Amino acid sequence: LCRSGTMSRVLESMGLKKAKDPLEDLKKWKRELAKEMRSMEREIKKIEQGEKKSAEECRKLGKANRIDACKILAKEIVRTRAARDRMYQAKAQLNSVSMQLQTQASMVRAAGCMKRSTEVMVAMNKLVKLPELQKTMVEMAREMERSGLIEEMVNDAMDMADGAEVEEETEKQIDSVVAELTGDLFKDKNATNVPTALPQSTPAEAEAQQQPIA
Repeated sequence: LCRSGTMSRVLESMGLKKAKDPLEDLKKWKRELAKEMRSMEREIKKIEQGEKKSAEECRKLGKANRIDACKILAKEIVRTRAARDRMYQAKAQLNSVSMQLQTQASMVRAAGCMKRSTEVMVAMNKLVKLPELQKTMVEMAREMERSGLIEEMVNDAMDMADGAEVEEETEKQIDSVVAELTGDLFKDKNATNVPTALPQSTPAEAEAQQQPIA
């Protein structure tokens, strides 16, 4: 069953509003999604480059036995990885919506109108909560509501921009990063003889650290 906004249909039937080609909406949304995905890919690359620099600095601090400074950087790396993981998840959601829109385009060509999509609704509910995407996704969600593609979204969901849940860094996560980067140099914090040798960066790591930010 194809559905569209009730008020829009009434206005169109009265000649007070020109019927809009649903394919135009679908193409517009797909362009916007593609733009957001490209932007997210660039941001992910920057984050990963920043993480590599922080990791190298943490190794240097380890050589100097500066555990407190090393743990500060490790905390930043934990946050960076969490942000990167959120972006990968968001990119997957964007791609999912884009694929659903492609399916909708096929339906429009066959039946002349869009069909309400639960899959798009679920994905948009997640995307509007991400600070990095909220402005674009909220506007797109409202356009999708007016077109009848998704049901009206609860305003509370759209107002959760501060929205994305931020995981607090646990001491365990921070210690894990320190151990990963310093080879357990500080595993025994009460040790009197702390080794000074650190694992050397692999050739692959060294090459990655020299790559320019895209």
